[in-house]
Amino acid sequence: MSGQNDPTYEYIIRSVSSIISLSTPHRGTDLAETLNRILQVSFVAKPMHFISELGAGSQTLQKLNEQFKHVATKLKLVSFYETRPTTVFRKTQIMVLEKDSSILGYPGEISKPLDADHNGVCKYESPNDFRYITVRNVLKSLVGKSKPKDTRESQVGVSQASRVKFEEYLSVSESPNGDYNFFRDRWTSGTCDWILRDVAFSAWLEDTHSRPRVLWIHGNAASGKSILSSFLIHHLIQLGLPCHYFFVRFTDRKKRALSMILRSLACQLAHSTPPYADRLRLLEAAATDLRTADFQNIWQTLYNQNLFQLDIDYPLYWVIDGLDEANSPGVLIKLLSELDLTNIPLRILIVSRKTHEISSAFQKLRKQVHMDAILTEGNPNDFRAYINREMDVAGEDSYREEVTIQLLERARGNFLWVHLAVQEINDCHTKAALEDALKNLSPGMEALYDRMAISVRTQPSSADRELGQSILGWTTCAQRSLSIGELSDALRNDGLLEIHRTIGDLCGGFVILGKDKVTIIHETAREYLMRGGDGDRPLAIDRKSTNDKLFSRCIECLTDPKLRSQINRNQPPALLDYAASAWFIHFSIGPATHTRNLEIVEKFLRGSNVLTWIHIAARKKELRALVIASRYLTDVVLKLRKMSERESLAHQRAIAIIEGWATDLVKIVGKFGNTLIQNPDSIYRLISPFCPQNSAIYLQFGRKESKALQVSGLTNSTWDDCLARLSLGQGVMASAVLTAGNRIVILSNIRNSSQIIIYNSATFEEQGRIVHPERVFSIQVNKIGNLLVSYGYVTTRLWDIATGDCIKTVKNPVKRPRPQSLLFVETEKVILVGSEDRCIRSFSLDDDSAEYETRARIDEQSLEDRMVNFPTCSALSPDGNMVAFGYRQHPVTVWELEPPWLLGQCNIILDATDMTIRETTCGEVFKISWHPFSGEIFGLTQTGLLFKWDHYQEDSTATVQTGGDCLTVSRDGSLIATGDAVGTIKAYATPDLSLLYQLSSPDSILDLSFSTDSRRLYNVRGTYGNIWEPNTLVRLADSSDYHDHNSDALSENESLTKLSLHTEHHFTRVDDIVTVSGQSLGPLYCYGTEDGLALLCEVGRGKVCELERSTSYMSIEQVAWSEDGSLVAIADLSGRLSIKRIAKTGQARDTWQVKHEFDLVISPHEGHIGQLVFQPAGHQLLAFTTKTIYSVNLKSHDLITAKVPPGLSKVKWTSHPTLPDYLVGFGTTKAHVLTWADLREVRNLTYSPFQTNPPATSLLSQTLQSHIALKRDSETLGRLVANANSPHVLLQILYSATSSQLDTQYLVFKVADILSDPDGDDTNTTGNKLPYTLFPAHIASRIREPLAFLSHQGLVFLDVDRWICTWRLPSSAPTRRSEVDGGKIEECYFLPGDWVTANEGQLSTIMPDRTLLCPQNGEVAAVQCVKLRK
Repeated sequence: MSGQNDPTYEYIIRSVSSIISLSTPHRGTDLAETLNRILQVSFVAKPMHFISELGAGSQTLQKLNEQFKHVATKLKLVSFYETRPTTVFRKTQIMVLEKDSSILGYPGEISKPLDADHNGVCKYESPNDFRYITVRNVLKSLVGKSKPKDTRESQVGVSQASRVKFEEYLSVSESPNGDYNFFRDRWTSGTCDWILRDVAFSAWLEDTHSRPRVLWIHGNAASGKSILSSFLIHHLIQLGLPCHYFFVRFTDRKKRALSMILRSLACQLAHSTPPYADRLRLLEAAATDLRTADFQNIWQTLYNQNLFQLDIDYPLYWVIDGLDEANSPGVLIKLLSELDLTNIPLRILIVSRKTHEISSAFQKLRKQVHMDAILTEGNPNDFRAYINREMDVAGEDSYREEVTIQLLERARGNFLWVHLAVQEINDCHTKAALEDALKNLSPGMEALYDRMAISVRTQPSSADRELGQSILGWTTCAQRSLSIGELSDALRNDGLLEIHRTIGDLCGGFVILGKDKVTIIHETAREYLMRGGDGDRPLAIDRKSTNDKLFSRCIECLTDPKLRSQINRNQPPALLDYAASAWFIHFSIGPATHTRNLEIVEKFLRGSNVLTWIHIAARKKELRALVIASRYLTDVVLKLRKMSERESLAHQRAIAIIEGWATDLVKIVGKFGNTLIQNPDSIYRLISPFCPQNSAIYLQFGRKESKALQVSGLTNSTWDDCLARLSLGQGVMASAVLTAGNRIVILSNIRNSSQIIIYNSATFEEQGRIVHPERVFSIQVNKIGNLLVSYGYVTTRLWDIATGDCIKTVKNPVKRPRPQSLLFVETEKVILVGSEDRCIRSFSLDDDSAEYETRARIDEQSLEDRMVNFPTCSALSPDGNMVAFGYRQHPVTVWELEPPWLLGQCNIILDATDMTIRETTCGEVFKISWHPFSGEIFGLTQTGLLFKWDHYQEDSTATVQTGGDCLTVSRDGSLIATGDAVGTIKAYATPDLSLLYQLSSPDSILDLSFSTDSRRLYNVRGTYGNIWEPNTLVRLADSSDYHDHNSDALSENESLTKLSLHTEHHFTRVDDIVTVSGQSLGPLYCYGTEDGLALLCEVGRGKVCELERSTSYMSIEQVAWSEDGSLVAIADLSGRLSIKRIAKTGQARDTWQVKHEFDLVISPHEGHIGQLVFQPAGHQLLAFTTKTIYSVNLKSHDLITAKVPPGLSKVKWTSHPTLPDYLVGFGTTKAHVLTWADLREVRNLTYSPFQTNPPATSLLSQTLQSHIALKRDSETLGRLVANANSPHVLLQILYSATSSQLDTQYLVFKVADILSDPDGDDTNTTGNKLPYTLFPAHIASRIREPLAFLSHQGLVFLDVDRWICTWRLPSSAPTRRSEVDGGKIEECYFLPGDWVTANEGQLSTIMPDRTLLCPQNGEVAAVQCVKLRK
């Protein structure tokens, strides 16, 4: 048993397939003395007191057997028992172990007798001994049935890896086996057999047809339905059938969620069905994120689009128990109506109570899927079998029968009543007591619960009464079932002698123990205890006061002064996980607005314990709990604001701190989540300095950490919903944006060609560009996000997004109609195109045809008073079977495609404020979209009116004025967003079109799209795009499975989405930063923007003043500082070069004077200025273009020009680090050394980064040799890192690894090898080889942007996970492989998730004092870290 949890024994545990027991005392004996006899026989020992623990009924043995029962299902068990008494002390003979003790009694166990005494069962006389032969034959049989060792181990290993992978991917944290075992343990032998003889069940089980079939078993509450489910699951497994099951548990809110039911079944299917497992691996490879997907997306993705498309000819069995306890059970049954789309022989068994919602849903399902129903009201034979086995009544058989008959007459089909009645009878010791018990046992659960409640209330000890009621409070109000350890910790009673006995004695039978779980006996018992308003009831659990107690205990656990040290020692309190995930729920449900509770929460949120709580969530990888907490805290804020006392100082203070943290929690998860999970300790010191100065976390902790880590330069003091801005480049105009798995896809047009730009949705880095060499009108991606179709002017092309390869090209129709809708039909592997000519065409993904096939041609009917023109828009339904058309002067229509058939026309109901006299209009509809599941249609009119329409009705069902020009519907169908020409985005709830969120930002919105998980909104605005992550959307996405039955802050009619405290947000226009540069000596830095503004800033202070403002609004392209920091050169796109002198004003510390020295203009015909370099002495400035080198004398202002020699047009220039009179330029294959005085080339050196044989000093690993065959023209220069007096120069070279991705190499040159003796004989020589070293592969793979060299041969770089790191270079060329690595990477701090997005990382730089300059949302942040300066 220890090996189940100890990895040390994992190999041994995996190797065990069978266990043979030879007269083993599994269940102890009737008397403890008997076991002492075993010791006397075996060891000649004296009787010992601890042996009593091994007596029959021992709690120790019961626990051991309960634990082993869950392991035994995987093993073959054979138990031999003795049949002869054992001789003791020569003449005395005793039966050491009876048969009952030697047998486990588990299903599937084989029991055999051996003609032997206790010694003879394992000691044999010879190989011919018949007892030996019997045991040997069993061993031989078991070994023969086992798989070969190596095969079994490999398969187990694969299965284990797959299970972990699938459970993590599908977010299934708990196996259903625990619930199955819980109910299976309560099954009594001889019961439930009647179901196997039922005609409907036999027909369901033995059906050989390929169509799905559903069986519904329903009955009253507490009639033994769950035990019946466990019996049927066991039966199916014993038959060797692929059985998948789920038990809905009212005690666990996660297990009530529809998405968890579907996730768990999918996980089990992946283990049992290899083709389905392959499908899930493809989904994971395509980065289809299902972590926060709701049940509709789960159903569509995992079942409709994958499972139902498989060719499976054998039945798959599902058993779903307790569906009536799920959230919205009718919705799940409605999903099953889509089973008619598949030919997989699914056999689905649903067990539940009969409610109106479930009955109605099954009535509708019956019309589409073959289904039957079985009514179970408690089988009398089952009751009798249970009573006969469990009732402990001595006496004659006739008396037992009399008692049994009385129990059966009063049971009324209620198995729970029988169970509790038998328990009461077993407690009787006399016939008189038994007769009294029978008299008091009234039929029905209410009277029985009253008796149980009285037993709790009438405990003789007040301490016992309080303890019993406390246990009942935890089991009824806890958000999930607690473990025994959690409950013990929750009770704060270390003196409990035996929790099992305590629960049995003090809780009146309301609480039962499963495998390490404590739970209420039945949902009806919980309803009884929680029912309020009846003063005559013997016992009641008050909901508010009990939740208040649970809240207080959770907070007490989280604020324990010893908590952090306990976590660090890996000895956390047992209640910690529950407290961290539920304290906010109990706070919200309880008397949250009471002053005492507000003070407790305020103290918690203002202290360091709130960081410990976040740390706990990060360690458990449960950051979602923080977002859910945010929603409940917002709930409390709404309560406080509704109160008349809201103006009191205490309430104002509480609102401020709770609202502040409600916002901060969502933003912390969004901006720091990934790194926080990898480094939970970072919450204490590395996160708060990067938060806005008015945020709660910064006010409480950020200021304290400013001595070690400080951020300055940002003016925004509050959280920003904008995660990133995507700059598309000059001359690029975006027209569409889509979500493709973990990628963002943007369609942009450049003259007569189109580019599809692909970004990573996590880092927002550009991953590649797909070029479609003609104008593209529309793009679409498939559901998985690995394929993209682009419809151009002449051709339609299918692309692999990951590689950028064109998979297929199809010629467009001759008349070239404009496409209005594109759709991947996954089931048919075809792409449908709806065009303006009302033709629906298609092409297959699999065949070789390069032509479109016409699927349908729609002939729209004209109205009496107007002609029908071409549609302005169209949309294909998600299943590809219907199409909707929008027109200017004609109603929206919906047509079935095969055959073409008009299904409906829409009249839009006008708003009451409309000035026309008509009640309806057909409108001028120019945007239209389908709901992904419901079949409803959303549309936008020319006036910005958003409407919703069910095509089975004549009129629109809802309208709202949005002013929008474009729209998008979220993947789960819960949200719809519009964007307009003035830059306003509005998000609405689809059920009632109520406004949830609004933001205003400059520039017209051309298109927008929700992210896969509906947490973010993407939009494009011409030359750039935005990523938005509003708190409202995040809370909705992470709370989709939290059924809000406990929230009383809002009425039932109010949507969860109304929990946003601020629905409207305004954002100013962001000016993109083009260049950043810092002083070599001093705290100043400067940056230039796309709108022609150059700003001077100071570290620790921020903006000082404007240095330059271009009158022509040409972007500032280059900024450079002189070596002494007194001069700054600024160059814009028009060729204007301006020189400014910076100096302090007198003795003032923070006052700087800017003096304009002079400016000059370089003709654009010579090329744009690509680089500025000051001479170290400060007398000369070089400006480089692609054609000319300009030398500017800073004293005389004279301008000297020199033509760029061939091969020098694409070179990175820097002053020689140690020889100030020389200038060095690096290209992809050559280094050029020039003199500052006359720009004369004195030396050039060659290097070949991709040679077959790298130089001897190379750190290159052998794996990099695979890049030898790359084309020369695919190489581009990245950064050049060269510090003054540094012995090294680093050159970054980028090259194309695939058609859509770049790889990077880092060449490190020794400065001494470039030009060590300028006056020697080696000047003016050519053809010299320049040796270099390459970073080890594991170092190079970590680097995202190299930033600077440190004085001690260290490199500062930004890594791929946004950490600012240092790495010490090897001091000399390696001679052994172990010396390759140099020093280890040291992480200093990390940047938020919305920093260094898009091209911001490429502009980041490090000042000589180790201050990081990083562009962020139109400003430059200066980050100072003490650790980096050491």
